Amino acid sequence: MRGDGQVAEVTRKRTGEILQAVFAVLEEHPDGLQARRVIQEVERRLPPTPFEQSDYPSTPGVRRFDKIVRFNTIAPVKAGWLVKSKGQWILTEEGRLAAKRFQDPLELRREVSRLYQVWRRNQPEEASASLDSASSPASATSALEEAEETA
Repeated sequence: MRGDGQVAEVTRKRTGEILQAVFAVLEEHPDGLQARRVIQEVERRLPPTPFEQSDYPSTPGVRRFDKIVRFNTIAPVKAGWLVKSKGQWILTEEGRLAAKRFQDPLELRREVSRLYQVWRRNQPEEASASLDSASSPASATSALEEAEETA
C-alpha cells in the first residue's frame, strides 16, 4: 500500500522500461534536452498505463506519469549516468554505455539501484538520515527541477 491508499502499480520492470526510454530519447540528443520534452517523448514511445495517466488523489491536476519519470531519473544522476542542469537532461558517456550493456529493463533497474545505494552509503550521516524521512529529498529534488524549468 502507498501512503495515498493506492497499491503501487509501477513495477521494477516498468521503471526499467521508463529509464530505457529516457536514455533512448537522450541518445538522440547528445547536447541534452529540456526535461518536459524528454517526458513528452518518453510518453510517446511508452504510453502511460491507466494508473500512470491518473492524477494523485491528494493533488488533482498532477499526473503520476510525469512525477514517476522524474523520480526514477534521480538514481541515474547519482550513478553518474545522467546530468540535470537548469531543466536540461544530458546522458553521460557512462549512461550511454549502461544503456548498451543493460538491455533488459530489470537488469538496468537493478544496476542503477545498486549504484544509488553505493552513493547513499557514502553520504554523510545527516544526509542519510534525511533520505529516510517522510519529506523525501527526492521529492524536493523533483520540485526544484520543475521550478528551474519554469524559470
